[in-house]
Amino acid sequence: MRIFVAPIVVATLALAGALPAAAQSKPAFDKGTSVGAATARDPATERSSYTQKAQDEVSIWQQKLQNFNTKAETRATAAETVAAKDLESAWTETKTASSQLDTAGEKDWDSAKASFQTASHKLAVAWQKLNPKDK
Repeated sequence: MRIFVAPIVVATLALAGALPAAAQSKPAFDKGTSVGAATARDPATERSSYTQKAQDEVSIWQQKLQNFNTKAETRATAAETVAAKDLESAWTETKTASSQLDTAGEKDWDSAKASFQTASHKLAVAWQKLNPKDK
């Protein structure tokens, strides 16, 4: 189990450093825009909002995985080892999909969003296999 814990912890710490930097690069609110002036949907605002929610979700998963690794036993069953590999793979896929939300162009946005949603779902399923009591 420790073989799988180390890469997850390292990746978690690397992501922890990247998220605050990404969050700082985005303006929180454009003071020149009137709240009542926009009656139509603003794709840029929706995209920014979705990206922020995705980053928040990744941060929550990061904390869950960090707590899980702290509590992990040194002797894992074969089923737990396989489930841990699935969890690690799903976590890597989710981080990658999350970072693609920040870099996706207008044409690729829907695809990046769908990839993140799929990866996030896989991560939740993998998490449930190892932690059935924690949703």
